[in-house]
Amino acid sequence: FLEAVPAGGDVYVMKNIIHDWSDAESLTILRNIRTAIADGGRLVLLEMVLPERASSFIGHMLDLEMLLMVSGKERTRAEYEQLLRQAGFRLTRVIPTVSPISVVEAVTV
Repeated sequence: FLEAVPAGGDVYVMKNIIHDWSDAESLTILRNIRTAIADGGRLVLLEMVLPERASSFIGHMLDLEMLLMVSGKERTRAEYEQLLRQAGFRLTRVIPTVSPISVVEAVTV
């Protein structure tokens, strides 16, 4: 996905991928998907979404771990919104789950 993804899909789903990468590398991945996705397509990311304010949320600990291990990071809703916008998507919703993972949904623009 750093070079290309299969073209023509209506929906692309990725779980725990974007948090492994820096903003620049994540943007490359998302732009490759945007190039491949069908018009009107949806992107679904299953990722941890950090609260906007500091808290004891486990994601803050994992954010530090991702930075140290793979130069990745956990992101807030605002950070996902910005990253997706730069790649040609519009964030439509973030759906919390009972786990630390949320469903981040975006559509093409």
